[in-house]
Amino acid sequence: MREVPVLLYHNVGHYPDEMMEDGLLPETFVEQMQYFAENGYTIVSLEQAVDHLNGYSKLPPKSTAITIDGGYGDAYTNVFPILKKHNWTTTFFVVPEAIGRERLIKGKSIACMTWDEVRALSDAGMEIGLLANGGAGIRDHYDENLLKESISNSLNLMRNNFQKQIRFCAFKEGVPGASLWNFIQTLGIKAVFTQCPTNQAATLAGIGRIQIDDDDHNIFLTKISNTYLFFKDRPSWKYIRKYHMDKLVHHLSETWNRIKG
Repeated sequence: MREVPVLLYHNVGHYPDEMMEDGLLPETFVEQMQYFAENGYTIVSLEQAVDHLNGYSKLPPKSTAITIDGGYGDAYTNVFPILKKHNWTTTFFVVPEAIGRERLIKGKSIACMTWDEVRALSDAGMEIGLLANGGAGIRDHYDENLLKESISNSLNLMRNNFQKQIRFCAFKEGVPGASLWNFIQTLGIKAVFTQCPTNQAATLAGIGRIQIDDDDHNIFLTKISNTYLFFKDRPSWKYIRKYHMDKLVHHLSETWNRIKG
């Protein structure tokens, strides 16, 4: 199976520092999208990425998919206009129970999109997916029966307000086991996306996404490289984290930025 980078973005806006651990400034998002546009990248849909992974089709070099998690209001105000400008199809993974309400980031409230805005994204050609388990991960352990009920209820809520087939599911982190994956497929879901590292090769039951959460352009370039794609889900990744090699890369980038002024 072959893989293309699937990037994961969360909140994109001007928020307090404690809310920006996974977030990105709007101007950085604009810069990154412009980089793709000016440097020969092909932004593909998750459908195309999955077909490529399965060997049903072949995507050109420098193909990349983009996903936006959380269903936050800034996805509509700060992200959608930029994607629309470039005419790129992207998947927005939402927590249906939070649509029209608020979620918490580090204990602070952040407004979510409305159903009208979700429908507007879809009408413009964007894909809407389910961010399951209320936006929480399943990395350590999970109650399978409760999770099955939660996913079923979430999909019913989406279909009642959205009236379109939901083809992709995401978890904040973690990969479903065989029994849960079999159940998810019965609901019409084609593939599950999560955050790398998954410590296993990409399959339709769990495709690790590369989280983009740093305004440093050098780090961004590292994360979209083929080298990063090669290592992101391999067992060796735990040694990269164990010996703080990722922090070393950040330190070197910051030093280089200071040298450049």
